[in-house]
Amino acid sequence: MKNIKKNEKIICMMLEDVSSDFSRELVKSLANAIPSNRKIRLIVLPGKHDDGKDEENLHRHKTVVNKIFSLSERCDIDGFVIHLGSVNERDKNTPGLYESFMSKIKKVPVVLVASDLKNVITVNYDNESGIREAIEYIANAQGLTKICMLGGRDDNKDARARKQIFIKCLKDYRLQYSEDQFEPSDMTENSVEAAERLLDRNPDVQAIFCVNDSSAKGLYKVLKARDKKIGSDVMVFGFDNTRMSSNLDPPLSSVGADKISLGRRALELLLEMMEGNEVRSDTVPTRLFGRASMPYEMYDYNTIELTKAETSFIYRMFNDCFYRYRLESIDTENVDLKRLFFEFMSPMLISCKHRYMSLETYDELCRMIDKFFDKGAMQYTDSNKLIASIGRVQIGINNASHSQSASTLINRLFSRMKDRAIVTQAKALISREREHTYSRIKLQEFIVSAVGGNGCDSIFRSFDKLGLPNAAVYIFDKPLDLDGENNPTFPEYIYLKCIMRSGDLYMLSEDRQKCRTADIFLRNELSVKSNGYITFPILCGSRAYGLLMCEISDEICENGEFIALELGMSLALKENSP
Repeated sequence: MKNIKKNEKIICMMLEDVSSDFSRELVKSLANAIPSNRKIRLIVLPGKHDDGKDEENLHRHKTVVNKIFSLSERCDIDGFVIHLGSVNERDKNTPGLYESFMSKIKKVPVVLVASDLKNVITVNYDNESGIREAIEYIANAQGLTKICMLGGRDDNKDARARKQIFIKCLKDYRLQYSEDQFEPSDMTENSVEAAERLLDRNPDVQAIFCVNDSSAKGLYKVLKARDKKIGSDVMVFGFDNTRMSSNLDPPLSSVGADKISLGRRALELLLEMMEGNEVRSDTVPTRLFGRASMPYEMYDYNTIELTKAETSFIYRMFNDCFYRYRLESIDTENVDLKRLFFEFMSPMLISCKHRYMSLETYDELCRMIDKFFDKGAMQYTDSNKLIASIGRVQIGINNASHSQSASTLINRLFSRMKDRAIVTQAKALISREREHTYSRIKLQEFIVSAVGGNGCDSIFRSFDKLGLPNAAVYIFDKPLDLDGENNPTFPEYIYLKCIMRSGDLYMLSEDRQKCRTADIFLRNELSVKSNGYITFPILCGSRAYGLLMCEISDEICENGEFIALELGMSLALKENSP
């Protein structure tokens, strides 16, 4: 196939463990921040965190997976965003893993996220602002004195920084600290044993800071097993404010980005660099988002503010209730939810002020509220926090209202908002469960069809059974052996066997399959409207058969590696069959 003309800028995102909650949030925030009027395609190359402490087979598998990074040497990349933890320290355990692409990107703009490398542009959390806000609340508002920390890995820059800040804040508020109050973890939900050790040493603990939200999930299991009521017996708060934090029971208070996300800020700096402008490393401010595990409210809605119904106050209410909205870009084709919130909240507050609301106005506000939730408002908040915020506003309005008829209609509108929030969340949970069931069924159908057919073509012709809306399968002419210390040399040419486009399967004729490996991110077949693509190596053991490229989604971040492994095993079976 002829060389493809490049008419888009390619941004490559390299990161560890795309299935983690933090990585998924980082990918999503960067993808959503890409301006719609810019010809930019985002490609994610996911690896696996490897500290060299795993059993040999798992260590070998991670080493093989991480060699996907070498693909960036073959492809024409215009800019990199890299999140691989403390790369310089990881190199000590796995020498040579990153030198190849780090040397390549010397002449290509690059921004590192959550890194302590020197002489490069980095974007990091301002860890202290949010942690200090939480410790101050625990010490001053709650009067607690025994606070512990479930920490992270020694090779993780943020984990080290958060421990030091935690100790500093305790001392600043004259609270005791000893090393018995700290326990490291692997920063995943598999932190149960670490949590057990921490609680064994500190049975009288009153509050626990988890280095990230994932580790809090393990702590929850231990606290519940010990009949500790989270939020009263022991207060808990995490870090990163991922969507998982609001799904825990009870919802987890967590420190997270305020006003701008890590992904968005990294993209802003990268685009400036790609345009030839000089930039400096930056930090993203953080704040505490209170939930049931540590009740905390950033705002109070007083009577004076409610009765004035000022525009700035209503927008502050929106930012408080729908806190994720300002961290994500607004698609110009979608409804501006912030403006729509103002359009129905302003008349409600004005009616309270004027002590009158007509039935026509009430009916119109009902329609606007329904539209607000129908257009996806709940994806920017969590139901418990929203209902609590609505309740506080409702109490304030009732205290300020002097008209029974007006307050009756206003209370009905607030009740409608609460009902829509609960119903929308319930439907989302049901939909996610159905999607998981559907994915399992589709995978079973794929395996039966792919393995039962004749030749490798049966695998490609069964590709639609996986249920991927937009995806592509590239196959090498010969499998690559990725075992060994050296990084692989990806072949000059690769073959695009089949694609999924808007849910439809297309098999490519032989004359259209062959293309340069350097051009795989530019194929016109993948030009559907998308936030970007994640590329997984199709592996069986140490043999790489090709690449699976999928449109970015939460499901793919979670299951993409598994699907690629199933493809690899299917191809290996065909290769070894008589």
